[in-house]
Amino acid sequence: MIEVFMKGLLRFAGKYLPAPLTAIVLVALWQLTATLSGANPRLLPSPQVVYSSWWADLSSWQTAWLATTFEVLVGMILGCLLGLGMGVLTFSSRFVRRSFYPLQLVAQTIPIIALAPLVLIWFGFSIWGKIALVALYASFPVTIATVKGMRQASLAQVEVAQTLGANQQWLRRHVYLPASWPQVFSGIKISATYAYGTAAMAEYVGAAAGLGVYLNAAKANFRTDLVFVTAITLALSTLGLFLLVWVLERLVVRYPLGEKR
Repeated sequence: MIEVFMKGLLRFAGKYLPAPLTAIVLVALWQLTATLSGANPRLLPSPQVVYSSWWADLSSWQTAWLATTFEVLVGMILGCLLGLGMGVLTFSSRFVRRSFYPLQLVAQTIPIIALAPLVLIWFGFSIWGKIALVALYASFPVTIATVKGMRQASLAQVEVAQTLGANQQWLRRHVYLPASWPQVFSGIKISATYAYGTAAMAEYVGAAAGLGVYLNAAKANFRTDLVFVTAITLALSTLGLFLLVWVLERLVVRYPLGEKR
């Protein structure tokens, strides 16, 4: 029993500990470099200084983080629904596939900084402009992943279902969509890695609250420590969102939507 437990523990450690240990080593090297080099904290604040600044400015940081997180979560939900719907429509319609799908592929190459000023002009400082931008960029990978996933449906299952009289609507729900979930979640995970950055960039151009506004204020006041706080917050928030999608993927892929449990 002890041997089995130790083997399981070693497998767990080998799978999940390397990344946290690497992060700890990098932070330790950062602290050591900042301390031994004697660098000006305004230029290179140590992790200890960054943590102290975050704690001292906790109230402002919390307000900014909550604003950005709201934009990201609502934008991700809307973007994923839009991407899934467009993916199904693209797969089902030859006209959409030939007319709009190539444009979607091109549209996702437009940099955020090119659209953020338009969002400010159209929506002003309202959060809905940021939500729209997050939703737009979140939808692109999901659309592409949905089309790719539905194309991977088993041809044998399709033929058997058609032989038994299944129509296209039934096939989409019970064959094509269940086959696409792994690819769909791959697209959602890609969207998750860009969501916080997209929202923060839009806020940086112009907003009433959010991490982008927080970053802009830190830059204007030459608070390098708070710039690091913002960067670390965006990184950890993105990681948290990615893990949330990963958990949902395990639930949905294990119990595909539309199937009885």
